[in-house]
Amino acid sequence: MNLEKIAILFMLLIVSSSITAQSKKSTTFGIKGGYNKSTVNGTELDGTKTGYIGYELYGSLFSDTELNNEWNFENELLFSYTDNYHFIEIPVHFKRRFLKKCFILLGPKLDFIADNDNDSFERYYRFRNFGVSGELGIQYNISKRFFVETRYSKSFTSQIDDLVLEIYSGKRNTFRIGVGIKF
Repeated sequence: MNLEKIAILFMLLIVSSSITAQSKKSTTFGIKGGYNKSTVNGTELDGTKTGYIGYELYGSLFSDTELNNEWNFENELLFSYTDNYHFIEIPVHFKRRFLKKCFILLGPKLDFIADNDNDSFERYYRFRNFGVSGELGIQYNISKRFFVETRYSKSFTSQIDDLVLEIYSGKRNTFRIGVGIKF
């Protein structure tokens, strides 16, 4: 991991810690899990657009801090798995209540590809372990402890080259649907 990536992670931790510390309201913790569809969009060597679609499960740990009656701040550490590859994602969401039980969420997401050990199977793949995405979603609170959500993330950085499928400069976008519980 280079110095630029470490600086970005450090800045995100400082911002999230200061927001959480300034809140006079409560912070809850919990877990989420569900199903997502990943779409990798890239180009072939001749410039023709191409891609790949994969389906995977995900799970995460999160903290949710109430800033006031309308705004919340949420940190998350998310793990997803697809076709022998592991992704670690760190979404940071600002959530705004728009109905009594509904929030809209928006924020950046750091994306890490955990597999890149260059074993013989992976000789046809090239990954850039670090990426940045933006995420938008809706969360509905079924009760004080249980909720459902759906989210879409759009990658801003190319992370995947697949020499077998001829996908170059691939960007991974995800659509998620899941459930969560607060403790």
